[in-house]
Amino acid sequence: MPNLVNHLIQLTQYRDRDRINKALVNGLVEMLQPVRLTLYGVALEAGKRLWLPLIQHDSANDQSVFIDPLWVQLNQLQALQDVPHRQECLESLEPVVIAAESSNHYCTTYYPLFDDFREDSGGVVEILSEKPLNADSLQIIDHMLCVYRNMFGMLDYSECDALTGLLNRKSFDDALFRVMPSEVAPSAAPVIERRDQSKSAYWMGMVDVDHFKQVNDVHGHSIGDEVLLLVGRTLRTSLRSLDRVFRFGGEEFVILIRCSDESGALHVMEQLRQKMETTPFPRVGRVTISIGMTAVRFNDSPTSVSERADLAVYYAKQNGRNQVRNFDELERQGLLQIEEKVGGIELF
Repeated sequence: MPNLVNHLIQLTQYRDRDRINKALVNGLVEMLQPVRLTLYGVALEAGKRLWLPLIQHDSANDQSVFIDPLWVQLNQLQALQDVPHRQECLESLEPVVIAAESSNHYCTTYYPLFDDFREDSGGVVEILSEKPLNADSLQIIDHMLCVYRNMFGMLDYSECDALTGLLNRKSFDDALFRVMPSEVAPSAAPVIERRDQSKSAYWMGMVDVDHFKQVNDVHGHSIGDEVLLLVGRTLRTSLRSLDRVFRFGGEEFVILIRCSDESGALHVMEQLRQKMETTPFPRVGRVTISIGMTAVRFNDSPTSVSERADLAVYYAKQNGRNQVRNFDELERQGLLQIEEKVGGIELF
């Protein structure tokens, strides 16, 4: 099957999850010629699991809609139980075929994207066809998904911190550029979902574990590692699945969250601080964190946004620790500022 080989090659060319998703959809659409094909992920919001549409191809207009998960409106998503057959496929990790389910007399085939359980990052490919898929078509799906899973496994290995399992610093740059606001809406094709910047924006929080050196000195590095594991887990489980948590190294973590305004972002950061303060840590007891936050601005870079958040967390640690400090507010008050540089000369 030369077409299959070509599409398998396409799948292995990319080191970006969105491009791998698109390569999978493009390959399946070309080889299966479905009426409609949709790639679904899973989002976790307030303990509820939701269907997150990622890509949908409709043969009627031969167009694909690509949806950026970082900008989706969660309140518009379906709960898993709202689509029982799709949920069955996701949780059983087995294909589910429903023939002539509705008045359109189309057959629907569901395939799990992964072969292991992932509470907030699983997925299903949903294929609507005029008749049940034959054995050759099912084999094509199996081969494509086998390579797809291998590619995602490689990305999990390269993009995640070995100790905590969180995203690592290497993956931060790409995430930042995806959430950066634009002054002018891009003139891309209308099938791409737009970012509604009037409703939301992103904030970065630099999280530093207070007195972590003392933890290592008193209890040893193995206990220190346990503290980092629990800090990372607390950050991850306290945020929505579409927010991002990174470990930058040592006792330093970074979060990217989406909120409608600055006060909302500050509230989320403060909740994280309080959650950490009340979480029991075995052998250590009480652990606190200092957080420096800043808005992700137009034309930011990983260096510029990190510098502002770092200044804010340093201010927090110098003024008592166990607190949240907002660089943007400190800047308005004249307490912090960024030194502008032209060439090798600093302008104050």
